[in-house]
Amino acid sequence: MVKYILKRLLQSLITVLLVLSVVFFLLRMMPSDYFFTEDELIKFTEEQKYAKLERLGLMEICKTCGGKGMVEDKACPNCREGDAASGTGYRNRSVFAQLGDFFYQMVEMRVFNAKGKEVKTATPVALPAYLSQKAGGTDPFEGTLKEGYSVRACFNLGKSIRLEKGQYVTDVIAQKMSVSMEIGLIALAISLVLGVVLGVLQARYKDGVFDHIGTGYTVVVNAVPRLVIYTVIMIAGSSLFALPMRYDATAANPDLTKVLPIVCLSMASTAGYMLWTRRYMVDELNKDYIRLAKLKGLSTRKVMFRHVLKNAFVPLAQYLPASVLLTVGGSLLVETFFSVPGMGPELTKAISRYDLNLVQGIVLLYATMGIMGVFLGDLLMTLIDPRIKLTGKGDVR
Repeated sequence: MVKYILKRLLQSLITVLLVLSVVFFLLRMMPSDYFFTEDELIKFTEEQKYAKLERLGLMEICKTCGGKGMVEDKACPNCREGDAASGTGYRNRSVFAQLGDFFYQMVEMRVFNAKGKEVKTATPVALPAYLSQKAGGTDPFEGTLKEGYSVRACFNLGKSIRLEKGQYVTDVIAQKMSVSMEIGLIALAISLVLGVVLGVLQARYKDGVFDHIGTGYTVVVNAVPRLVIYTVIMIAGSSLFALPMRYDATAANPDLTKVLPIVCLSMASTAGYMLWTRRYMVDELNKDYIRLAKLKGLSTRKVMFRHVLKNAFVPLAQYLPASVLLTVGGSLLVETFFSVPGMGPELTKAISRYDLNLVQGIVLLYATMGIMGVFLGDLLMTLIDPRIKLTGKGDVR
């Protein structure tokens, strides 16, 4: 088991790094103008643009001309663009070199004051460089640390270029993620409890009135467009229960503004859990060991909950960790519809505004959550049902 876990963790890490590398390469194929805000494109001179691209690591000073743009009174051939009379003094850096810098600086050390705020006057230091200097007996932050200051390791994905200009991508994601997780986890808990309980009742009273009502609910939720359902819920909640139609964390009672988004989020998941719980339980009820348990005189309640539900829940458990982790991604439709400032619409906003660093960070988050969700789902199945072995002959599942 330990060998399998370590192997899967290594595979997951490699997969995440490959996904991140592919996204990094694709984004670096975009024109360099997308690394500037609209104001910078208007106000910056060509020299200022090249200087910023050098700071971002996309360009480097031309070694042939030393940044002068001229070699023996002629335009430098290595940094010349088009029919320019002289070279730019800069040349594009290799994408592999940029990727190496990205991974090298992915974890960096920053200084924080006693209130937990980053000290802007202290230049962050990449973790490998920090450890190297500490091992050599020097402190890169010597003279900067005051009483109450501390040095912390921080995940670094760069700064937002356009959408949240100047803010660290990790800070933007953390702020949005907390909102999505709050309403997402509540909705997931409600849908899981309701979906499993109602699915059990459908299987218990198969082909009865309750089963037909539950099946009708599942069909309606899956057939009717989501925006139509959300509109009906919003109008009904507002007119019948006086619930706010928009999410507002600054409202007098902010919890009330979360009710409608949570209801909308839980509806589809509830229908899904009902459908699959009923299906798996009906399959289990037709097996020989259930007939034997009934012949032995076990009550219907014991058969349903001690045997049938336990075995029927195993396939559902595989996807439960992924559902929990992916709540950080939010819901595009729900969060846009109710103006929830979460992660749901953040990726589309970042793409539409060409905020490349933010796109890169969100894709990394989604890839990590998806891969780890599958891995944790496999482990959860083995805990619920010890008969399931993740490894066997030849170390295959």
